[in-house]
Amino acid sequence: NGYAISTIPATTLMKSEEPIEINALGYTAYNTSAVGTISARISGRIEKLYVRFRYQLVKKGQKIMDIYSPELLTAQQNLLFLIKNDPSNNSLINAAKEKLLLLGFQSEQLQQVINTQKTLFTVSVYSSYSGHIHDASNMGMNSTITEAPEMNEAISLTTQELNLKEGMYLQKGQTVFKVYNPNKVWALLNI
Repeated sequence: NGYAISTIPATTLMKSEEPIEINALGYTAYNTSAVGTISARISGRIEKLYVRFRYQLVKKGQKIMDIYSPELLTAQQNLLFLIKNDPSNNSLINAAKEKLLLLGFQSEQLQQVINTQKTLFTVSVYSSYSGHIHDASNMGMNSTITEAPEMNEAISLTTQELNLKEGMYLQKGQTVFKVYNPNKVWALLNI
């Protein structure tokens, strides 16, 4: 056995930033982690719709629709009955108030019912998010168009009516709209 001594220079790794320019094709899309949903807390009929078009900008707290619901009407009548006939039963009265709030009643609407002793015909649904509104079945930006559309096509894309209309019925828990935040978008690139 023998040993050989070499004079190979050692190389040390160094960390540095190097500018690299890449040309890549891609498109923008909504950030799906910043999507909010607007759901129906009660079953009922849409009496009034305050949004009409896909991509319409809505703000947090904006009224989206008014819903008529027999369940909501019954819950209001129960509360008023308790206040009138058993005003000292705070536990039942508070439970009736809590039920209305869980069904989507706003605190102001609840106070109005108590003050006027009259039921409200509809409950309003408000957006909890700011952004562009879409039908629940629509999954965001239309990224299938690769060529510049004609002017009429471009207008129809941005003014396309929502599928939901006044007079339609909603089921409790049904996701009605999705709200996409236009301030947070992804750039999807093919590299």
